[in-house]
Amino acid sequence: MKIIVAAAVAWFIAQVLKLIISFVENKTIDWSLVTASGGMPSSHTSFVIAATTMIGRVEGMESSIFALGVVLSLVVMYDAVNVRRAVGHMGQTLNEIINNINRTGKLNVQNVKEILGHTPLQVAAGFVLGVAVGFLMF
Repeated sequence: MKIIVAAAVAWFIAQVLKLIISFVENKTIDWSLVTASGGMPSSHTSFVIAATTMIGRVEGMESSIFALGVVLSLVVMYDAVNVRRAVGHMGQTLNEIINNINRTGKLNVQNVKEILGHTPLQVAAGFVLGVAVGFLMF
């Protein structure tokens, strides 16, 4: 159970940090960030790294389940930086096309979500947060 709690705590801290960072940058609280994907730090990375760190502490770093946690964490981090970020760029491009069409009056379409992925720095911050929570919990 402590593995799940550590992962949940890391996710929660990451989401709260997104609110704080957004407030410092924009001087307003954007409550949608509590459940949003993307942004600094990566809550997905924090979540899996905290779980993996706790697994290493509880089961040992030589265990098969720790190795599985490492592999899963690497997949999540790769996905966050590459796949989801590319989809975010496609969302930006699609929104530019939609906005151009909407300005011409030929088609009225809603914009799509653009912030899906993370920069390498956001994933690194999520990694550091996840390791810290994994070592500081229990």
